[in-house]
Amino acid sequence: MKSRLKEAPSKSNTHDTLPTVIKLTYVILVLLLVGLMIFSFPLGLYIIFNTDVGRSSTDFIKALFMLLWFIYLALFIMAMKGPRLKLHRFPRMALKDGLKTIFDNTLSTIAVTFSALLLITAFISLLQKGAGIPTGSLPETNPILDFLSDSLAPLLEEAIFRIFAIGTATVIILMVRGANFDFFRALWRPSEYMPKMRKADMRLLYLVVFISGSLFGYAHLALGGGWEIGKVTTGSLVGIVFGLVYLFYGLPGAVLLHWSFNYFTGSFYYFEKVVGESSLLYFADWSIIIVGLASILFLLIHALRRIIKIRSRQGFLKEEDI
Repeated sequence: MKSRLKEAPSKSNTHDTLPTVIKLTYVILVLLLVGLMIFSFPLGLYIIFNTDVGRSSTDFIKALFMLLWFIYLALFIMAMKGPRLKLHRFPRMALKDGLKTIFDNTLSTIAVTFSALLLITAFISLLQKGAGIPTGSLPETNPILDFLSDSLAPLLEEAIFRIFAIGTATVIILMVRGANFDFFRALWRPSEYMPKMRKADMRLLYLVVFISGSLFGYAHLALGGGWEIGKVTTGSLVGIVFGLVYLFYGLPGAVLLHWSFNYFTGSFYYFEKVVGESSLLYFADWSIIIVGLASILFLLIHALRRIIKIRSRQGFLKEEDI
C-alpha cells in the first residue's frame, strides 16, 4: 500500500532566497556588461570610420565591416526579445522570482556565460602554462584587418560547427522520428523541437555538441596561425558551451556569445591600439572580471540548488512508493 510520508516541495520553496541587495547588485553588474556590449557597436564604427588607420582602409573593408555590423545588430535586437523574457523585464523578474530568470533572456544569459567562461579559460591557460603547455596567440598585423577578421569569425565558425553539425543532426533526428517540423526553424533554434525528441535523441544531440566542440578546439591548432596545443583544451571547452547555447537559445545566442569573445572585446582592445586611449579598455576589462567572478559564483550556487532540488524530488518519489 502506497502512502505519502512527506509533502512534495512546494513551488514557493523553489524561489531564490538570496537577499534582495545581493540580487540587485548582481542584476546591475549583468546590465552593466550588457551596456558595454551595446556601447561596443558605436565604438566599432568609430574605429573604422573616425580614426586615421580606419579611414585609410579600402572601401571593401569598410563595406564588409558594415555588413557584419548590421547582422550583429539585428541578432542583438532579436536576443533582447527572448526567448522567454524580454530584456527590459529581466531586472524586475529577477528580483521577484529569483536570479534563475537570467536564463529566460538570451542577452542576460550571454553576459553571464561569456564573463564566467572568459575567466575560466584564462585560468586554464595559466595552469597549462605552468605545466609547460603553451596556448599561443594569433600574430597581430594591421589592427583594422585583425578587427575585421575577429568580426567575421563568429558567423563563419558558428555556421560550420553549430549549424552544419548540430543543426543538421537535429534535422536528421526529426526526420527519422517522422516529426512535423520546419527545416529552417529547426536550424535556427533546435530547442523548439526538443519536445518531439526522445531521451535517446537528446543524448545523441549532446554527443554531437561534444564532438563538434572538440573539433572546434582542435581546428584552432590544425589551422595554425599562432595557436599551440594548449588552445585545444580551452577552445574545446568554449566550443562545447557554444553548442549548448545554440541548442537552447538558437543561432542568435551562439553567434552573439562568440561575438562577445571577438568583436566585443576587440572593439575596446583595437580602440586602445589605434587611438592610444587605454581608460576604456581598462574599465571594460575590470567590468568583465568583476561580472565574471560574480557569475562563476552564481552559476555554482545555481548548479548546487538544481542538484539539491533533483535529489529532493527523487527522495520524495522513492518514499511515495513505500
